[in-house]
Amino acid sequence: MTFEDPELVKEFVIEANEHLADIETQLLDIEAAGANIDVELVNTVFRAVHSIKGAAGFMGFSTVQTLSHSLENVLNMLREASLVATSPIMDVMLRAADLLRNLINDINNSNHVDVSELVRSLEAIAAGQTVERPGVSAEEDCDTESSTATSNDEAFGAVDLSSQRAEEAVAQIQTTVEPDSVVAAAKEPVASSHPQPAETSIRVSVDVLDNLMNLAGELVLGRNQLVQTVASEEKVGLDAVSMRLDQITSELQEAIMKTRMQPIGIVFNKFTRIVRDLSAKLGKQCELQIEGKDVEVDKTIIEAMGDPLTHLVRNSVDHGVETPDERTAKGKPAAGTLRLQAYHKSGKVRIEISDDGKGIDPAALRAKAVSKGLFTAERADEMSDREAVRLIFHPGFSMAKEVTDVSGRGVGMDVVRSNIERLGGIVEVETQVDVGTTIIVTLPLTLAIVPSLLVECSGDRFAIPQVNIAELVRIRDHELASRIGRVHNKEVLRLRGSLLPLVRLRDALGVTQLDDQRVQHAESRKQVRNIIVVESGPLRYGLIVDDLFDSEEIVVKPLGRHIRSCPCLSGATILGDGRVALILDVAGIATKLELRESQSQNQLDSENAVEGVSSASETQPVLLFTSHPQEQFAVPMTMVSRIERIRRDQIDCVGGQELLQYRGTSLPLISLETVITARPREERDRLFVVVFEAVGHELGLIAPELVDIRQVSAEFDAMTFGEAGVCGSQVIDDRTTRALDLMALAHLARPEWFVKQQASAKIEPTRVSRPESKPLSILLAEDSTFFRRQVRGILESEGYRVIECEDGQVAWHTLKSGHEDIDLLLTDIEMPNMNGLQLSRHVKDDDNLQHIPVIALTSLAGQEDVERGRAAGVNEYQVKLDRDNLLEAVRRYAPINKLQAAGSGK
Repeated sequence: MTFEDPELVKEFVIEANEHLADIETQLLDIEAAGANIDVELVNTVFRAVHSIKGAAGFMGFSTVQTLSHSLENVLNMLREASLVATSPIMDVMLRAADLLRNLINDINNSNHVDVSELVRSLEAIAAGQTVERPGVSAEEDCDTESSTATSNDEAFGAVDLSSQRAEEAVAQIQTTVEPDSVVAAAKEPVASSHPQPAETSIRVSVDVLDNLMNLAGELVLGRNQLVQTVASEEKVGLDAVSMRLDQITSELQEAIMKTRMQPIGIVFNKFTRIVRDLSAKLGKQCELQIEGKDVEVDKTIIEAMGDPLTHLVRNSVDHGVETPDERTAKGKPAAGTLRLQAYHKSGKVRIEISDDGKGIDPAALRAKAVSKGLFTAERADEMSDREAVRLIFHPGFSMAKEVTDVSGRGVGMDVVRSNIERLGGIVEVETQVDVGTTIIVTLPLTLAIVPSLLVECSGDRFAIPQVNIAELVRIRDHELASRIGRVHNKEVLRLRGSLLPLVRLRDALGVTQLDDQRVQHAESRKQVRNIIVVESGPLRYGLIVDDLFDSEEIVVKPLGRHIRSCPCLSGATILGDGRVALILDVAGIATKLELRESQSQNQLDSENAVEGVSSASETQPVLLFTSHPQEQFAVPMTMVSRIERIRRDQIDCVGGQELLQYRGTSLPLISLETVITARPREERDRLFVVVFEAVGHELGLIAPELVDIRQVSAEFDAMTFGEAGVCGSQVIDDRTTRALDLMALAHLARPEWFVKQQASAKIEPTRVSRPESKPLSILLAEDSTFFRRQVRGILESEGYRVIECEDGQVAWHTLKSGHEDIDLLLTDIEMPNMNGLQLSRHVKDDDNLQHIPVIALTSLAGQEDVERGRAAGVNEYQVKLDRDNLLEAVRRYAPINKLQAAGSGK
């Protein structure tokens, strides 16, 4: 007999799942401790199982009670130190915990499940009998994830398959459900064969709820003010009420979104078990390192990412990490390392799955593609290494030599990519043979509300997510012939020395023109003006639209079944005027039109050869703007987080400091005339704000008028305009243009931020301890004064100590003198007297200096350049002024140096 009150049963299930939330991780920690038992940890697990047993017995769920009681007996022996947690014992306990969770999730059918086999195993352990290690359950653990994937598919809506993919889909189904996997799943009784729905409840902090109540009260007050103002017809106060409502709505939106945010550790925690079991099954040794468990992501994304991440982790263990014998033969530690990391970057979350295994050989991938008939040998030879590596995402492609129950069927990586792209994310691969592979997944923080740019095509409105927009380009009439051309009968856009594939949105969507000849005549006369440069992973292309509108935060709605199969669309939204706008899928458009990353680059190489353009000239993209009509300024685009367009009345002045109420917070603003010698800014009703980051804070630089984004020479005159905040000057478009040092401007505007940063850097500059609390020292070799100042500002803003050298020879003398304790070398490649490769060779050939990591800074680095650099001892290439990636590389290599130096006694 079971308890029939559905509300109490529901409460029991919720509470039991909370008890079991961390049990897998806790059991693995108990196993790792071995004889050095952590009694409090065992007590925590014991109390959780005991609570479940008591509640289940009261409510009549006898199977749950029996299994919990048997598990409780073993835990009691562990905490009394009468039993040591060996791997065979923990295998049984982990299987019992899995089954207990399945029983609770299908509690109404739990009493019909046979648990006698596991109960006997647990009783044997409690009786002191020897237990043989059962088959590892990595497969079973991963198979249970399919229920999550199924429920997520239902949440996103069914996917209609075009006729050409029908056979492929059937083949995938046939090869996915294999007899072996059915047998493996049958080994463990499960509570239900039906997929479990996603969790419908979520824990919310009381503080968040209190904030929501306060905001709801403010919203009611704002509504009352609006009603009174409209009733009295006092239009003077209408703007103030409108702004107040706008601010409250933004804060309310942010607070509500916080209720859906969950730590990604919910997904990450299960991988310790998966790696443990799969390593044992494959005869490998693999240590999992997890970082960033506290990074918060929307609940929908967390639920949808469980299956793709599981596949990527399993692939790393299966294909990436070598066996202990293979690793020892290569001079590697017998145990491989798998690193799972999550962090925020540029308003998105990045997840990296990296291993120190065998890497991926592009040549082998090309050969496999040719042997499978995917490409001709000529086409394969044309592929860049980066494009060849992406073949792993091709349906049916696998490098496994034989099919096993773990891998080899070529079904999976293409599904991983499509699932990630369906979430609005991208997946990239970085690999090096015998060094390792890193899979980088970039995802939006939420799917509910997406900042987007509204555009028009053939009279209809469309939305493009800002996460996919690189820049906007407006082509003037006289520039059409020189900026837009054709290569192999396909339109391309010439943009700062590159050729980008060009797509007309009208053609991509298949919009037919009206038969009205007047409309056709008007269309034929319309000149191309508005081009949106969009990106999807490594691919960038230009999208031609009829008109551009403002950016908006849109609420995403699912597509109806009639247009769900269109690859160019990912959703829909309702605009403020009630009109419906469809949301464009940038990746889907590229897939439909078969755009390739190398399509433009190969043509660019041949074009440069014809025109004699040197590809080695050092340039950089800058944003040109005016603060006063007679003064033009430039800032490096790589330092810009985003550009916002605002109304002048949105700027508040508090305590002499200009602020912008922005996304629920106050964004400090900088007006140039307050920090450098400049004319007063031009006052306009509409202004632009260039948002950038400094020492962990965001700042906005007021730019009344944007001029253009240009690729200009990196050589600036540093003598004519010498003051803090200005790097130098250059004549651009016949106008003297001052290049701004954004880090120096931030220091001038908010010096207190840097004082706090320096204070914290003395304690822990980069999570690496140093004697006497000294910050890490970086030697920067760069002949360009402009780049040297910019890179120094980036590094010093993070608390590093920077020693500057104007060329490789000066840097070498500095290193050899021994006066400076150098932790890391950053070097340009092209320098007078001694270039970066020569400097790197000198460092690696010196017994006292070879432990110093070398990062090459460059604006242009092809695969051949990278290989030459690695041969010279360069650890990594980084693009100049790419702040986030540069700092990530510095953090990654500085700790390595400290460990190597300590190990060698230096």
